[in-house]
Amino acid sequence: MSRAELNQIPTGAALYFHVPFCSSICDFCAFDKAKPSPGDWDLFRKSFEFEWSSLYFEGNIDSVFWGGGTPGLLKSADILRFGEKFREVIRPEGEWTVELTPLCVTPEKMEAWKEVGVNRLSLGVQSFSPRLLEAMGRPYETSKIEQIVSSIRSGGFARLNLDLIIAFPGESREELVADLEKAVALDPDHLSVYCLTLEEDTALYARLAKTGQASDPEEEADLYEIAWDFLDDAGYEQYEISNFAKKGARCHHHMNVWNMGSWRGLGPSAASQIEEVRFQNPHGLRDWAEFVSSPEELEFPDMVRTSGDERLLELLVFGLRMNDGVSESILGKLSDRVQSSVGDFLTRLELEGHVTRKNSQLRLSRMGRLVADEISRCILSKFSLHDQSGGGKS
Repeated sequence: MSRAELNQIPTGAALYFHVPFCSSICDFCAFDKAKPSPGDWDLFRKSFEFEWSSLYFEGNIDSVFWGGGTPGLLKSADILRFGEKFREVIRPEGEWTVELTPLCVTPEKMEAWKEVGVNRLSLGVQSFSPRLLEAMGRPYETSKIEQIVSSIRSGGFARLNLDLIIAFPGESREELVADLEKAVALDPDHLSVYCLTLEEDTALYARLAKTGQASDPEEEADLYEIAWDFLDDAGYEQYEISNFAKKGARCHHHMNVWNMGSWRGLGPSAASQIEEVRFQNPHGLRDWAEFVSSPEELEFPDMVRTSGDERLLELLVFGLRMNDGVSESILGKLSDRVQSSVGDFLTRLELEGHVTRKNSQLRLSRMGRLVADEISRCILSKFSLHDQSGGGKS
């Protein structure tokens, strides 16, 4: 597909907007981000206008997600300026999420988010423990969280998510339970509970490597299970490996991604998937700015078409991450060789207690969810190579 074709956004797709600026750089973060230099905001605004003007919307989109970086750094005027464009294309009842940190919430910004139609805020708490926050390189005054959540609720936002990081090297069970208790006491609609991923190009990785600290898989599994049981007892349904929601409060935007729907990423490094084509914007503010203002004949630098067995295996892997599972019918669409190999692998996982089958649905058991990443890597690396033709059954 040409760049012009990939700029056509299907009805019902999602939009992701990456704001690459941060007031400070968290030690654990490996995303495309930077402290803005003089002139960076103006370049970002101008380049967004270029990128937006290249898009063609076939109809309304279902969801919008502003991530980063720190979208909460946007000034009220920018929220209104950018938000007006998104408001024109999202369906009236669509889900619109903005990620923010506890340091970014102000009455003026909340009024602007509400005015453009934002209805879901995601607050990156990470932990309520000053010790853990300092170890993560993200110290802030946790005593203000309750007041921030209260202001969000009084501001009329329909949904609130809290992000927590668990199984930080050296975190105790008592610290985890204390974090969970404080999070649930704030009564969010949704909780995202992530195990810290140590990326090699982060300050945290270098510091932990220097001190000899490392993650302990068995300890991580224990902490995960403690979190899962605690949140289940508190009325939060686990619907994906790291995501929990009250009834009716699942994140629609993420569900679209896990179901391999279409989404279009805007901003530096933002990833996209339009039907079977996956691509990504250039990294770095200036490279992205140069690209979006270039002629449409210049194609996206990282463009991959996933079809046949490869796409079916990705559907299987993403489906298994969700507690609802994935239909066994997907196996019948694979080419014969891959179908046989994957079928044998899933049968072995079932015998080991990692996979269950019920009502024609494949699901990971609790034991399987604890090693979901390993199962996914095995499926994608081991079996996609079997299909040299790239075609599946029609």
